[in-house]
Amino acid sequence: MLYNVDTAAYQLEEQNSENIMISMISGDRYQYTVFALGIMPYITSTLIMWIFMAVKGAEFRSRLSPQKTERLILVLMILTAVAFALSRADGLIFRQSWLPREALEAIAVLEMTIGAILIYKMANLNKEYGAGGQTPIILVNILDNLVSTIQKFTWRELSMPLVLCLVMAVVILVMENRIIRIPVQRVSIHNAYADKSYIAFKLDPIGVMPVMFAVSFFMLPQLAVRFLLSLYEGNSTLQHVSERLDLTDVAGVAVYLGIIFTLNVLFSFIMLMPGEMAEQLQKGGDSIVGIYAGRKTKRYLRRKVLALSVSSGCVLCLLMGISLGMSLKGEISSELALFPATAMILTGISCTLYREVKTYRRFDSYSFFI
Repeated sequence: MLYNVDTAAYQLEEQNSENIMISMISGDRYQYTVFALGIMPYITSTLIMWIFMAVKGAEFRSRLSPQKTERLILVLMILTAVAFALSRADGLIFRQSWLPREALEAIAVLEMTIGAILIYKMANLNKEYGAGGQTPIILVNILDNLVSTIQKFTWRELSMPLVLCLVMAVVILVMENRIIRIPVQRVSIHNAYADKSYIAFKLDPIGVMPVMFAVSFFMLPQLAVRFLLSLYEGNSTLQHVSERLDLTDVAGVAVYLGIIFTLNVLFSFIMLMPGEMAEQLQKGGDSIVGIYAGRKTKRYLRRKVLALSVSSGCVLCLLMGISLGMSLKGEISSELALFPATAMILTGISCTLYREVKTYRRFDSYSFFI
């Protein structure tokens, strides 16, 4: 536990669907332990680094060594952890102490930052010696949330959300394992395998990352409105907007689904980088069958990534919209509104872990003779 935190005060608070989703990639449910920040600072710093390097281009990335990249991510992670810890410390409830509240908050910020650094170290050790990198930490949080949520409701109350979970898991499973193959002509291959070279895109190019991060990004407009309210107290318009930016309101749900769609398209282009993919093909003398190298290949790949990201984004929004819509109508509990998203994230993570473990097993099956 964080030093002198009053845990009894948190046991009386209700956990809404947003907090449950945040705790999947953050720390504990009530966020009053050393690991309260969870894996979020590490993932956030990694995303910032990805975006920065995507903007800078391939030439910049080629000059940046892996060691320097890791150091930059670590620095970003610590800065992000401190920022998150400061925002969390302001809402902590402490027991009576001889220390002033400012000192207790400073201690809590230090503890949470150290906890984030320890998680960063564990994730990197697992990346080097284990499987999945930071994924097992997210997996543990998801399973913990599943058990805690299921225990609070009767099977009758859970029946409809569980059906939605099953449907969403099947859809994600199909999208994760179905690929689009774009045939490529390789100038260096002149044998029976020449016709088997292709670029592969999944139906969901970046998996369930948008659903995983949507709640965190959904907090940004909420924080912005709260900041404006602190400057303009009593402003009725800002107060109205603040009340509607919630997943129990139609406007809040629309903003949330819009964030999922936007993140899906944005992350797809950042991670797949179709423009650079086309340039690499041209530099190697390779080309897509039936498409001229250069601008036409770049345009073709960008259209393909856009089509896949838009279609998969619509599917994700539809799946989440069904659950949130049923919550707005009162057909399921508001606390279970994002429960089916757990099944989507769990399915996507399980597929990734399965592929990695399978790859390691295949690699270990080879016997080396040199």
